[in-house]
Amino acid sequence: MAEKVPALVAVAATLTGKATPLELAVKPIINSKKVSDHHAIIPTMSAERADLSALPSGEREILRMIATRLLASVAPPYRYAETVAEFRCGEETFTAKGKTVLDAGWKAIEKPGKAEKADTPLPMMQVGDSFPVVSAEVKEGQTKPKAHFTEDTLLASMERAGAGEMPDEAERKGIGTPATRAGIIERLVTRGFLERKGDKKAKNLIPTEKGNALITVLPEQLQSASMTADWEEKLLKIERGEYSSAAFMDEIIEMVTSLVDDYQVVKDAAVIMPDTRKSLGKCPVCGADVFDETGKVQYRMEKGM
Repeated sequence: MAEKVPALVAVAATLTGKATPLELAVKPIINSKKVSDHHAIIPTMSAERADLSALPSGEREILRMIATRLLASVAPPYRYAETVAEFRCGEETFTAKGKTVLDAGWKAIEKPGKAEKADTPLPMMQVGDSFPVVSAEVKEGQTKPKAHFTEDTLLASMERAGAGEMPDEAERKGIGTPATRAGIIERLVTRGFLERKGDKKAKNLIPTEKGNALITVLPEQLQSASMTADWEEKLLKIERGEYSSAAFMDEIIEMVTSLVDDYQVVKDAAVIMPDTRKSLGKCPVCGADVFDETGKVQYRMEKGM
């Protein structure tokens, strides 16, 4: 797709009314080794011929956002010089940082969000300069607990989970893939481990009593995001033929065997997380109870069955 980028960038410039970058940085966005689940969302050539005025304002704005991001992704890097100054006041040391923009690069196209602080340079100063203390005060306060996850923040955390322990060249990091993460959250809600609470504008994801109980009785090893991320990476290597599926299964068997043999069951686990499943009947092969793990199975008992 590399040869198509200049034409697509020209379309994006038309859609946004912004200038096309003089030099296109194509290599950072065209890398076949990093394409797995999905391509990026970009405008198509047909957008140039479309009547944008026929689109609802919301759809038109989304199209402009996507086109702007494409322009920013091929624009030159944002370059700045950072200055760090240390000040001594009595026995205390204070630090101040400032940025001087050398080249706005992609930031000239995609403006920073409201949450980002504007770049502020420090005034000219030299080692040994003295400055008067204008004012000083001691503020007392209390730390706030971290906010509950929303679906957006949880999806972002799932994407980063375990990334610090994965090699830089690893393609798939975190829990799940872009296509499956939302489904994982929905399954936890459906099975009663999470619930959505909040108003129409914002819904927080809150663990239920059942969810807290599961975390209490589950071995720490199985709670590890790093373990899940490692499995995701190995599954991807198996898909590419770079890792043996038999070796992967041997690892799983060894881990499960070790947990069964060595794991100390949490005290009162049966009370913390009682088994509330209803038996659908006896298995005709082994005689054990059969349970519906999803709560969605419809069944009927007939004579002779």
